[in-house]
Amino acid sequence: MTIDFEILQNYVPTASLPILKKWFSQRSFDLKISKKRTTKFGDFRGSLKNEQPRISVNSNLNEYAFLITLTHEFAHLLVWLKHQHKVKAHGIEWKTEFATLMNVLLTRNVFPEHLKQVLEIHMKNPAASSARDFSLINELKKHDVPSNLLTLMEIEENSTFILNEKRVFIKGKKRRTRFVCKEISTKKEYLIHGVAEVELVNN
Repeated sequence: MTIDFEILQNYVPTASLPILKKWFSQRSFDLKISKKRTTKFGDFRGSLKNEQPRISVNSNLNEYAFLITLTHEFAHLLVWLKHQHKVKAHGIEWKTEFATLMNVLLTRNVFPEHLKQVLEIHMKNPAASSARDFSLINELKKHDVPSNLLTLMEIEENSTFILNEKRVFIKGKKRRTRFVCKEISTKKEYLIHGVAEVELVNN
């Protein structure tokens, strides 16, 4: 599939486009720009039967978050092309590919200076999801379109919040990158990611 860069340029920093064109011209894959997903920013799927490998990235991400996620998933593609399913998804092979790609972006001044500094720290040992690095997420959030929504990790424990404009929860204890939250209407507990966007209800 030929990547439509006229569409892609609406989602990534302009300075990154020549780099992405060079990367993508040498590999064949489908790129899907997805609707907002609360559980992930993007994903990678290896080829099945006659299908090409596929990368998807959420459309609601700001240009820097979109680029980082796209690069993260492209690193998965490179590992898959070399090793298929013979290595761990976020093992040393992926970390090496991701670090190599990100180093190109970091040395070409694609990112604002302070975000670049946070990314350089993050890349010393990148996690399976950038959402695990709250410092990086908070820095990226500064580049979002202004909104009355907060991320779950920004509100205090025992606060009441609305998720997806309808479901009401009480925030509980943290478990790694997620929080145990009780839905008020059902009394059931759910693990909700710390980067989920929520509307705080005045307690």
